[in-house]
Amino acid sequence: MKALFAIAMLALPGIPASAGAGTPRAAGAGRPALYVFAWRGVPVGTVGLSLEAGRFTYTSRHLHVRDGQAGERVREVTLRVDAAGRVTGADAVPQALWLWHGPPPEGCVKGREELSGQEGPHCVTARSATTAEGTMLGSRFKARYDDQGQLQALEVGDSRFTRAAPGERLRAPPELFAEGVPVEGGTEGALRLVPGGQAASRAPVVPARLPDMTEWTPADARALSAKVHAAFPDKGPTAADWRSGGEGEAGGCLAHALRFASLARARGQRVGLVHGLLVVDGGAGRPHAWVRVALRGGGTLDLDPTSLDPVRPDTHLALALVPPDGPGLEAGERWLSLLRGDWRVVRATRTE
Repeated sequence: MKALFAIAMLALPGIPASAGAGTPRAAGAGRPALYVFAWRGVPVGTVGLSLEAGRFTYTSRHLHVRDGQAGERVREVTLRVDAAGRVTGADAVPQALWLWHGPPPEGCVKGREELSGQEGPHCVTARSATTAEGTMLGSRFKARYDDQGQLQALEVGDSRFTRAAPGERLRAPPELFAEGVPVEGGTEGALRLVPGGQAASRAPVVPARLPDMTEWTPADARALSAKVHAAFPDKGPTAADWRSGGEGEAGGCLAHALRFASLARARGQRVGLVHGLLVVDGGAGRPHAWVRVALRGGGTLDLDPTSLDPVRPDTHLALALVPPDGPGLEAGERWLSLLRGDWRVVRATRTE
């Protein structure tokens, strides 16, 4: 039996305000908020926040994979807080509560991660009317707010939390992996995006290449792809998918793409990581990752080291091209637009 694999859902970090700063934010009820959590550009969960009558509730729903089957794990914590936002009977403040309404002032206080209960220093080192930067338990973060002081986006390392609009209905990320995205228009023809609601009239633009991609010969690139494919006897999702170099003997598509990029980097070469959808046998489109290399003399070549199948317009639909060693923020935004239903996937043979 394959080992249990659960993507670790990070507690939504927060930077509490320093003592005596401003009006306490925990005294009254606030409109619940929902955030999509993306790891290296891949949406893997949601975080819900609510505050009512001195009870702060933090709910995480995240992708949980066992024996190759995607499901959902739900964890919820409710804390009683006083008018200053501190946990009743303690000197710590819930992280997410104080980051939620901000930006917090500069300074350091003791914060508590909601799910783990870990406490420690949380510091804001720079802020403006709509931003805050600092560290929490030693990790750097950047937060962005709207004009009303509501948290809109949070970046922590390879993680990004993006707020969904109030009342917005989202397909849960576990459903994205298990059920996929419907593909309209039959089983033949190139895949493309069309507006699904209030989205812009033009589909997201994926660049042909990144500025730092180095040139390859097709033979060298295909040889490395075959080497990576052979290095993973087990193609199921594992923790290797979330390691920077895809280390491990088993792994899914992200592990294969990251391993390719890591081996290329060791040779002094750079490639692009493609986030997109894979459609097999006329089914739904499911999240997939592959690599793109620049070719000598011009042009590019997409390679799928997971399957070694050709990357074709009727099976692979690119959503974003990002550096393999980056957080994939652009990819996260594209996935969020799919979760919102801003775009639909259709075959090129379908007329709109």
